[in-house]
Amino acid sequence: MRESLSPDAGARAAARAAIARPATVLFWPGPPLHVMFMGAGQSLALHRHYATQISIGLGAALRMRTRVGAPFVEQRSFVVGPDVPHQVEAAGAPTFGFWSESRALAAFAHRLRAASGAELPALPADTLGALMSALLASWGRAQDEEAGQALLAHILATLLGPCPPDERPDDPRIASALAQVTPQFLIEQPRPIASLAAHVHLSASRFRHLFRSEMGMSVQGYLRWQRLFVALRTSIRGASLTEAAHTAGFADSAHLTRVVRATFGLPPSRIFKHSHFVQVMLGAGC
Repeated sequence: MRESLSPDAGARAAARAAIARPATVLFWPGPPLHVMFMGAGQSLALHRHYATQISIGLGAALRMRTRVGAPFVEQRSFVVGPDVPHQVEAAGAPTFGFWSESRALAAFAHRLRAASGAELPALPADTLGALMSALLASWGRAQDEEAGQALLAHILATLLGPCPPDERPDDPRIASALAQVTPQFLIEQPRPIASLAAHVHLSASRFRHLFRSEMGMSVQGYLRWQRLFVALRTSIRGASLTEAAHTAGFADSAHLTRVVRATFGLPPSRIFKHSHFVQVMLGAGC
């Protein structure tokens, strides 16, 4: 069902605020990891990533498609499941973006996609309305730890219900392996998959199969996703792109650039040059 594209007065005010204020990015390391963005949107190349993504146009519709050459779909909101390719056209438009490793949110995206038959489904109208009210109230405001946690809790409760879901993998071996994936592990371990498999007493091939079954993505994709956020956090602290790449276990800055483009649809310079607007929140949200 097509959403109404007429922005209300609050959304028009958000559009004006987007021009006057820098973007706000809130980052919860987790687990599960969550990232929230509020600011002027961008046009992004086709990309895919490990997270479930919720995108909302706060002043007008956003445009997305899942393959180059296909027509863009125009909606006020999009739900993008893990590993779903998507291209975004939102240059300058006030936009809310939410990326999460939550397994419960991935299941939510799968249900919406199955129910709607759409590759990039919209949020239900009541869910979108509840989120819009909170987002417009928060637009342009500094988010301290308490306010950021409250906003994250509201978003997760609106999407998933009031009871926090159990985010642990069903198989304790995968849970044990995930606990090993720290920034230090990513930097120091030259053969991370073999190391994780040995940690849980499985062959590498069996571990790869079990990981995909439990997590819905390859272990290589998961480790790459974790390295990207190590690089982001390193950049927030003032490191150069080369330093961030080496700290996160990438071969060099060119390797990091290729992975960032494939994952987010834009070069790292367009992310890291604004990294002083990023706030790292200490608490996990779910």
